[in-house]
Amino acid sequence: MKSQTAYTNRICIINILLKGLFIMMLIALPNTTLAQENSPIPLQKINAPLAESGSSGERYFGDLLIHYAIDPTGKVVLCTLYLSTVLVGVESLTATNPVYQFDLKSGASTANGNLSIYLNFSPQVSTLKADLTYTVKENNTSFPYKGDLIGWYIYN
Repeated sequence: MKSQTAYTNRICIINILLKGLFIMMLIALPNTTLAQENSPIPLQKINAPLAESGSSGERYFGDLLIHYAIDPTGKVVLCTLYLSTVLVGVESLTATNPVYQFDLKSGASTANGNLSIYLNFSPQVSTLKADLTYTVKENNTSFPYKGDLIGWYIYN
């Protein structure tokens, strides 16, 4: 009887030590080594910042300022473009007029491309997208931009 309890206690102690070692390894092992993904994020997974319907905001691209105002229904977006603080374009984007193509110049500043809206009902996100090239007056360099400017939900 004595030897059986000694054997049981030894196994119990070994089990406790192994469990403790396993827990310490999990804590010491960084989460990134458990599931590494070295591939870059696909463009589809990069989301625009979200705004509420009825809000407005702006984005700067070099000398180009794009001011957008989303109406309370979320179905109309008023886009106002400035080059070096000079008003150069205004367009109201709707379901029937979803694309604004522009080729703008003000002094040494230029911008060309298009703005477009993609309207979706919730739970999908509606977006204002830009595909444009803009200049920076200080060094006379142009840069492309293609991506989402803002996203919002339409509830109906």
